[in-house]
Amino acid sequence: MSLKDLFFGNDVESEETKVSEELKNGAVASENKDGALVTSDMLVGEIITKHPLAAQFLMECGMGCIHCPASQMESLLEACAVHGIDGEEITDALNDYLLEHNV
Repeated sequence: MSLKDLFFGNDVESEETKVSEELKNGAVASENKDGALVTSDMLVGEIITKHPLAAQFLMECGMGCIHCPASQMESLLEACAVHGIDGEEITDALNDYLLEHNV
């Protein structure tokens, strides 16, 4: 699923694609082993794909370039460093935000 699909929708996603994504991720649950939904070493694009609500949160934190190509290659920690933001603090706050919104 691309960022375009996340923001504009994709009516043609097949069940086969969903199953292959779940197998690729190793589990149906979106939580990591430590119980966190998001970790600072995850790529920004991966976070937004798994948790679309994260896009708005990150933009409100000053990371307005989440749609740029770098988001597909930078971890959340790296992206925060570029913007002068504490990556661990953002990671914790994003996890709280996602849990609060029942993601």
